[in-house]
Amino acid sequence: GQSAARIDRWSRELLNSHGLAELSAKQYSSTMGTILKGAGVSGDEMMVMSQNLTMLTGDMASLYNLQPDEMFAKIRAGISGEAEPLKQLGINMSAANLEAYALSQGIDASYNSMSQGQQMILRYNYLLQATADAQGDFGRTSDSLTNQQKLLRENFTQLSVKIMGGVMPAAAKLAQGLNQAMTSMDAEALGASPPRWRTWPFSSCPSPWRSCRRSRAWSLPCCRPF
Repeated sequence: GQSAARIDRWSRELLNSHGLAELSAKQYSSTMGTILKGAGVSGDEMMVMSQNLTMLTGDMASLYNLQPDEMFAKIRAGISGEAEPLKQLGINMSAANLEAYALSQGIDASYNSMSQGQQMILRYNYLLQATADAQGDFGRTSDSLTNQQKLLRENFTQLSVKIMGGVMPAAAKLAQGLNQAMTSMDAEALGASPPRWRTWPFSSCPSPWRSCRRSRAWSLPCCRPF
């Protein structure tokens, strides 16, 4: 309902602001939303976090000169608790660093004593703080050759989605018509009349049918054609 409409409006704005096609934005935010929900984060908080991480994907891809899919994989790993992928970019999300960050925010609970949802929110907040310089990078450098090339690829992605959106309904109707035509064909007209299996008492199979009584494949009385 309203949430879907909000996501539609938001995702359409990311191509020029963060270098992400509508389809990419929806895929990233949906994936991140599923991860957050699995950890117990839900409602508006989940939506805002998934959208922010999606926008961060575009900005960090711009700053580090990576493809959006590669950057999203690193962010997804970091939010899920894997430190190594983002550590390659200088962002250390180890348990020790996260616990030190929590103390700096007035949280005196140990990292291991936190619930899964609390740990994920802590990782999210730490990541936003650690990437403050990257946020908005695509908008600041969108005129660069690298970002223009990314925009071109994302524009092609968006255009192909729109084209396929118009073609698929017609293709589906064509396939449906072909399936209906094929299933309505008379098998006998093609010279491939299937055997007609019928159930009869063992001793009363009519000619030219014979009994299947002795066949190990049949546990019920039946007759089949010669």
